[in-house]
Order: sequence, then C-alpha cells, then structure tokens
Amino acid sequence: MKRKRGLAMLALLVAVVFISGCAGGKTVLQEERAGAKESAIVGQQAGDVRPVGKEAKSAVETRPTAEARPAAEVKPAEEARPAGEAKSAEEARLAGEARAAEKTEAAAARAKGVYEFTDIHFDFDKFNLREEDRAILKKHADLLNGNRDVTIIVEGHCDETGTAEYNLALGERRANAAARFLIDLGIDAKRIKTISYGKELPLDPGHNEEAWARNRRAHFVASVKK
Repeated sequence: MKRKRGLAMLALLVAVVFISGCAGGKTVLQEERAGAKESAIVGQQAGDVRPVGKEAKSAVETRPTAEARPAAEVKPAEEARPAGEAKSAEEARLAGEARAAEKTEAAAARAKGVYEFTDIHFDFDKFNLREEDRAILKKHADLLNGNRDVTIIVEGHCDETGTAEYNLALGERRANAAARFLIDLGIDAKRIKTISYGKELPLDPGHNEEAWARNRRAHFVASVKK
C-alpha cells in the first residue's frame, strides 16, 4: 500500500516538474518573440528597417547609390542654363552695336558726301545776292526740305583787301543774306546758323583779282541731327 502511494507521489512530482518546464519554455519563447517585435517597431520609428536573409541581399543590390545618380541632378543652376540663351543675348548686343555704328557712319557720309552745297559768290564790297546765286540757294532749299534731319552753317568769307574788322562785318552780312533767303523759302531758322571768318580763311591764297573773286563767298557746312 505504501509502495503504491510512493509511486503515486513520484508520478505527481514528475508531472508537476514537466508542466513547470513547459510553462517556462513557453514564457521564454513569448518573451523572445515580444522582444523581436518591439525591436522591429523601434526600427520602423527610427527609419532603419533592414531586411534579413535573401531579402537583405536583394535590397542591397537594388538600392541606388550616390554614384549612380544622374549628373544633371547635381549640376548647379548656372551650369544648367542653356547655352543658346547666352549666345542669343550676346548676338543681340552685338547686333545693336552694329546698327548704332552703321547709323553713325551713314549720318557722317550723308553730311560729307551726299549733301553737296555749292558756294555762292559776291561782288566786290557787296553782300546782296546775284541772280545766279539765288538759283543756287533755291536748290539748297529743295535739298533741305527733302532732308529735314540736315542742318547747315553758313560761313561768310571775304577777300584780303580791307581791314580784318571790316571784313568780319562784311562776311557776317553775306552769311545773313544767304540765311534769310533760305528762311524765306520755307527752311526753319533753327536749322541754320551763321558765322563770319572775314578774310582769315581764303579759299584761294593768291593775291590777284581772280583769287579775290573766289574768296568773296558764302560757304555751307552740312550736318545730320542725331
């Protein structure tokens, strides 16, 4: 009887130990799983989720690197500017300068070459206009009316006879006579200026009647308004 009780107690003890062992193992396994899960959650929050095993290898192979990044993405904005835009701006600047230069050259050419104003002449010690000189001035007026960007300076000149003061006054009268005639023909007075050089700038340096006749004149200097 006692022997049966002893066996029963031994069996009960073994059962208790077995149950305790299973419960402990189960608890350890649950704790390990819980720890792994907590680590995964922390990794997700930190943005450092890394696959393991084959998945880790695949992720490493397919992850783009800084070296594989296209060069255009890292170029500064200045370098990325199309070359055509800079070239067009430079061409436009050069074209503008060329047009300005052409305009200046054309104005100078017209003033010097195209607008040829013939001198008119005067009798000795006179400033009244002769008939042939009036015809010349009418041609000048027609030219000025057709080219309203042209202005003129009328220079009065004399021969070498007489004093410098007298010839300055006489040259002024000759220049004014020509200017008034052009104004009477419709030329704006603002486009005409007068000046007297007297006997200081002779066209012919000779000392005879032929040279003096050539020096008694009104000379016209044309220019183009800018």
